[in-house]
Amino acid sequence: MERISIIENFFPKNDPALLQKAEDNLPTLLETELVPVSFAAPTLAPGETVRWDFGTHCVGYLTLQLSFSGSHPDAPALLRLRFAERLEEFMEDASAYHGWISKGWIAEELLHVDRLPFTVSLPRRYAFRYLECTVIDTSRKFRLVVDRVWVRAVSAVDPTRVTPLERTDPKLCRIDAVAIKTLAECMQEVFEDGPKRDRRLWLGDFRLQALVNGVTFRNFALVKRCLYLFAGTRFPDDRIAACLFTDGEPAADDTWFSDYALLYPVALAEYLALTDDSEALRDLYDVAVAQLDRALAMTDADGIVNADFVDAAFIDWSPGLEKTASTMGVLLYALPYGRVLAQKNGDALRDAIYAEALERGRAAAKTRFWDPAKGVFVSNGQISPASQIWMTLGGVLPEASAKGALCRLLSEPSETPLVAPYLHHYALEALLSVGKTDAAMEHLLSYWGGMVDRGADTFWEIWNPEAPDASPYGGTIVNSYCHAWSCTPSYFLRNHLL
Repeated sequence: MERISIIENFFPKNDPALLQKAEDNLPTLLETELVPVSFAAPTLAPGETVRWDFGTHCVGYLTLQLSFSGSHPDAPALLRLRFAERLEEFMEDASAYHGWISKGWIAEELLHVDRLPFTVSLPRRYAFRYLECTVIDTSRKFRLVVDRVWVRAVSAVDPTRVTPLERTDPKLCRIDAVAIKTLAECMQEVFEDGPKRDRRLWLGDFRLQALVNGVTFRNFALVKRCLYLFAGTRFPDDRIAACLFTDGEPAADDTWFSDYALLYPVALAEYLALTDDSEALRDLYDVAVAQLDRALAMTDADGIVNADFVDAAFIDWSPGLEKTASTMGVLLYALPYGRVLAQKNGDALRDAIYAEALERGRAAAKTRFWDPAKGVFVSNGQISPASQIWMTLGGVLPEASAKGALCRLLSEPSETPLVAPYLHHYALEALLSVGKTDAAMEHLLSYWGGMVDRGADTFWEIWNPEAPDASPYGGTIVNSYCHAWSCTPSYFLRNHLL
């Protein structure tokens, strides 16, 4: 299911003052040297391969110290390096991939080494746990020797400084540790969505990362930096982009997800609740409320978001998902955060507008989407878990009424199941909002625990237990196995469930 946006002659609207404040909060990355768990210097002939396990997920820069055995080298050594977050990736054939995400993301290098001995330091940063080195060819006069391999791993934070969970189930402790590792690997100069791919600041991922950061690393300078970056480079009409390019001059991508944009005021309100940062409120308030104002302007006569707004929503990777109810639920979810911002900023008029829009929108959503005979929300004829999740989070029904539909749709098979951990996060949030703590814990153990059971040391971008080899990109070789929107078990365990 392709999601590609191409706008010809797209020029972001940049605010130098906001971008400078983002730059003022640029972190200094911590560096750690990591080596394979067991290493014996191999001597490799053409066609031979060696693999190393670094024992943990790494994000950083690889160095190989190389020499030779035999006669003096009279030709270059030609090597192929392949990087994998999971061993299963080595079973995939890069040449067979023809998906809609660029092959440029496939994690491998072809190296000519003209002089030996030589130390090769790759300039490109990689995300991996396993490294495979194949000697494609040398001359017959010599063999390649790998004397040493190491990685200069980088992150904005140190996971060892987060106090582990204690006195609880060992599996929950493991899930928490994997979630924290996932977040740490994604905390670079910005909150990246994934260090393998796309390495960008995505708004939907960022809001979830900021939640987990608030109960673990508490690196609020990085949260502030990202909030200012989103505000500092926008669409010309002031829409906040779904993601930003931050390697070099910050630049908004020409992609707008309507539901992601609504999470900007949510993330700002949550940041302010933890920091009481009056400067951020003053600088970012207008940008934040503009996202809500645009959404309200894109509603029909009944107050339901229109087709253009729905078509621009992400919600989940679930194929065939009808998104009208879900997108309306996101708006209803975000409006109370807009009221919080308005109240903090002394904006009584906007607070009143949002209060009226919330009341009217909930009533309209109940009329449009709730089927009392079936006891579920129906979105243009489709019954989906996503609709139940977002209508619940939008507060459309009283807790007791919403609880039954939500729990039933999450437990039954569906033609449009939850696919990405992103929506699974909101499923947990919805369950907790209606008091279903036991069901939330069961869901966390089943879903994220399923990844742990399969050996995950960071949580994955896509995990559908019914289709474990699924990819929205046309091939799993470009799937990310350390992904930001998967890190939220630590938030729930530390803030709600334990």
